[in-house]
Amino acid sequence: MNKAKKEEARKLREAYENLSQEELQEFEQQRRIEALAKEIHSELFPEEYDHMMDSNSDAKDRRRGINPMSADYTAKVNARREGLGVSPLGDNGMPIDKSSWEVARAEAKRRLK
Repeated sequence: MNKAKKEEARKLREAYENLSQEELQEFEQQRRIEALAKEIHSELFPEEYDHMMDSNSDAKDRRRGINPMSADYTAKVNARREGLGVSPLGDNGMPIDKSSWEVARAEAKRRLK
């Protein structure tokens, strides 16, 4: 276990120690919602993770505001996003707001209730 994970585990233990039973249930529910929301987000919006596979030149283009993705792909993705009620990708191919996360969290809450 690396240092960051140990620190995270320590903070989690401390959080558990100081919570009442009601607060503990709410805390666990929020953790489940966030974990499911991450899965849903990566399934529904894979285009927001495309930058992770950028080459050096693609990364430079994104920093300059140039979208390295093809225009056809971007148009298709933006049409799908519009259908889901999410804002289109910005000029550099990155999300311009957190609306996709709001959709993912809402879906996670719906699935867990």
